[in-house]
Amino acid sequence: MGKITSAIITPVLAAGSTTSPYLFQVNITQRLCHSSCIGLQPSFFPVFSFKEISKVADNQYMVRVHLEGTIVYVPCDGNECCTKTQLISQDFSIPVASVNAPTTVTVEGGTPVNAIVGQPCQRCSRTFVSEAPLSLTIA
Repeated sequence: MGKITSAIITPVLAAGSTTSPYLFQVNITQRLCHSSCIGLQPSFFPVFSFKEISKVADNQYMVRVHLEGTIVYVPCDGNECCTKTQLISQDFSIPVASVNAPTTVTVEGGTPVNAIVGQPCQRCSRTFVSEAPLSLTIA
C-alpha cells in the first residue's frame, strides 16, 4: 500500500483584514486513501489550536498552528452504511508582522465547506478539499 502524502494547508488572509483579529480562509487539500463519490459530501470539522510563535527577523514572527480532524467519506465501491475515515493531524505556519513582540495568540476556526473534487464527467476522486474560516487574535 502506498504512503498517503501530507495535506496541503494554505491560509489566505481575507481582504480588508489588517488588524487583529485577523481573518483567514484556510484551504485544506488531502489525497484520500480510497476513491470517494464526488456527489456525496464528506464530513470534516477541523480543530485549530495555537502551537508556538517564534521570531524570524526584526518585527517578523511565525505562528505555528496545529490542525486536527477526521475526514469521513463514502468510498466509490461502498454505500452510506460503509464509510471510511482519514485523520489529518499536522502543523502549518502563518507569518505575522508586528512592531511589538506578541505575547498572546488565540486561534478559532469556523464552519468549513467540504467537497470531493474531480475532473468533468468523473464519478469518483481521491481529492478532498475543505475551506475553513480561521480567526487569529494576536496581542
